[in-house]
Amino acid sequence: MVGLAKDNLGLVHVYTGIGKGKTSASMGLAMRAVGQGLNVYIIQFMKGGAYTGELISAKNFLPSVGFVQYGKPCIKEDKQLKLMGFDSGYTYFDYVRDDIECRDCRHCFLNDDEQRKFVDDAFERAKKTTSSEDYDMIILDEINLAVHFGLLSIDKVVGLVKNKNKKTELILTGRHAHPKIIELGDYVSEMKLIKHPFQKGIGARRGIEY
Repeated sequence: MVGLAKDNLGLVHVYTGIGKGKTSASMGLAMRAVGQGLNVYIIQFMKGGAYTGELISAKNFLPSVGFVQYGKPCIKEDKQLKLMGFDSGYTYFDYVRDDIECRDCRHCFLNDDEQRKFVDDAFERAKKTTSSEDYDMIILDEINLAVHFGLLSIDKVVGLVKNKNKKTELILTGRHAHPKIIELGDYVSEMKLIKHPFQKGIGARRGIEY
C-alpha cells in the first residue's frame, strides 16, 4: 500500500489567505502522510523558539519526521526552551515557555538582516531537501510570507518548485501567496477570515495558536 501511495506523489499545494488554518492544515496533512508510511520533512520559515506544539509533537511522537525552524525567538519570554535530549540519559524533548500576552509585538516577524539570514538559511535547506529523493512530502511553512516581505526572491521559489524531485509532494504555506506560486499550485486553498478571537482581544493560546 505504501508503494501505491508513493507512486501518486509529486503535486504542489498552496495554503494562503489571512484566516487561521494554513500551518494547521499542513501539519494535519503531515500527520496523515506519516500514517500512510510517507517520509515527511518540515521547514518553518520565520518561526523560532522551539515552543510550538507542532514541533514538540513531532520531536516526541513522530521521530521519523524531519522538522527544523529558522526564525527569531520570542523576546518576551523569560525562559525560551529546554532540550533535555542534549543531556545524557534523556530522550524526551521538553521546553519551558511562560504564558505571555502575544498580540502586537511582532518582533518575530521583524524584517531585518537577522531575519533575512534565517530566511536564506531556510531556503538553502529547502533547496537541498526538495531536490533529494529521500522525502515523499516537504512542507515549507510561511515561505509565502517570506516572499511577500521581500526577504526571498519569487524567482528563487519558482525555480525551487519547478526543479523539485518529481515524486515529492510539496506544500507551501503563508498569507499573500504570489500569483506565480498560485499558478504553480495543483491544490490552492485560501483561508478566509470571517471571525477571529483576536478581534475580541484574545491573544494566542497554547495548544491552539502555538
